[in-house]
Amino acid sequence: MNNHPMITRIRVDYSKGEALRFTGHLDLQRLWERLLRRTRLPIRHSQGYHPRPRLNLASALPLGFISDAELLDFWMDESLSLAEIQTRLTNTAPPGLIIHSVVEVDLSEDSLQSQMIASEYEIHFFDDQEEQLLSKQIDILMSADEIKRERRKKTYDLRPLILYMEVIHSKKGGIVLRMRLKAEPNATGRPDEVLDQLGFANTEYLVRRTKLILGER
Repeated sequence: MNNHPMITRIRVDYSKGEALRFTGHLDLQRLWERLLRRTRLPIRHSQGYHPRPRLNLASALPLGFISDAELLDFWMDESLSLAEIQTRLTNTAPPGLIIHSVVEVDLSEDSLQSQMIASEYEIHFFDDQEEQLLSKQIDILMSADEIKRERRKKTYDLRPLILYMEVIHSKKGGIVLRMRLKAEPNATGRPDEVLDQLGFANTEYLVRRTKLILGER
C-alpha cells in the first residue's frame, strides 16, 4: 500500500458520546494521546524534546456537541492486523468513546482536515417544536441572499455555508432538524450559529454530528 512497509497509517471511525460531551477539542486530542500510549501499539511519535503520538483528527467538534461519526488517523512503526488494533483501542477507550472500525490508508493521502468538505448534523430539541413553524423559519433562512454574522470579530456570510436543512420525524416522536454545512478551510458552518439565526438559545437543543464528508480538492 505504501513505499514504507514498516510504517502504517490507521484511520479510526469512532463516536463521541454523552460522557465526553463537555470534553473540548484539545482535551480530546490529549485523551487520544493517552489512549494510544496505553494500547502499547507501536505508535509513531513526533520528533524533538517532547515526542508525542503522531495523530490527526478530522474536524474539531464544538464543546457540548456529541457525534456518531468522528475520524482520526494515527501512524505506527510496525504493521499489525486491523483486528488486533481495533481490539486494543476498544479495550482501552474511556466511557463515551466508541470505536466503530479501523482501516489502513495510504501514507501519501492528504490530511483529514484538508479533505473535509462538509459535515451533517441532527438537532434534537428539548421541548416539542411546531413542525410547520420551524419549516417556515427554515424556508425564510434558505431563501435569503446573504446572512451577515460575526465570528471572532470578523463579519462573514453564513448563507453559503448552509448546504441544506430539513425537518424529519424522530423514531421517539417529535421532530428533528437535519442540516449539512460546509466544512472547508476558512469556510466552516457551525450549527449553533445557524440555530441562533433561527432564534434558538444553545440551552434549547442537543447537536449530534452524524457524518463527516471527505472529498478531493
